Amino acid sequence: MEFDKSRKNPTSLPTVVLLCAGRSERFIAQGGRGNKLEAIVGAKSVRDHVLKAIETASLPYVIVEPKDLEDSERISNSGMGDSIACGVSKSRQSNGWLVLPADLPLIQSSTLQLIASHLTLRTQLLDSEWVTVAPGYAGQRGHPVGFSSGFLNSLVKLRGDEGARRILQEYPPHLVDVNDQGCVLDVDTPELLDKARKIWLQMSSNQH
Repeated sequence: MEFDKSRKNPTSLPTVVLLCAGRSERFIAQGGRGNKLEAIVGAKSVRDHVLKAIETASLPYVIVEPKDLEDSERISNSGMGDSIACGVSKSRQSNGWLVLPADLPLIQSSTLQLIASHLTLRTQLLDSEWVTVAPGYAGQRGHPVGFSSGFLNSLVKLRGDEGARRILQEYPPHLVDVNDQGCVLDVDTPELLDKARKIWLQMSSNQH
């Protein structure tokens, strides 16, 4: 479901900003081969698992890939901040954003739906355009991190590797407890990729 500019209204859904522009530097430095997003977990690539979760959640989304940053003078030292800024710029009319790295192959669609609904509800209940929300699992803050529409100007100015850290320090996210290890289990190293594969196999066998 590509982003539709005509959808901005108080009940419209936030847009998922799927971050696929990383260079897998840590993964490769620790012995991994190639782009971690192309690594296979089960029958799909890491990236395709995350994309499937977004599509199952029926949320609008934009994808940020390396080619999207090629026009930037900062391409050689661009980081997560540049990727977030690019994705939000692609969907300026959105009713908020869910920032989601694409290296979380076990993320559940129900978690994405829950964070989207909590972001919308808290924005309405608090009558504020300055709301952040994130899932929490076993005491850890996970992804995606939701930002309400008031953060537009701040998000499109992000640069470098810090991502949205400074925004979240000033506006700590409301944590929503989820039973979803996938929201915190990235595949940043070969060991974590192996762990994700083992959990996926266990989950698959439990479903049969």
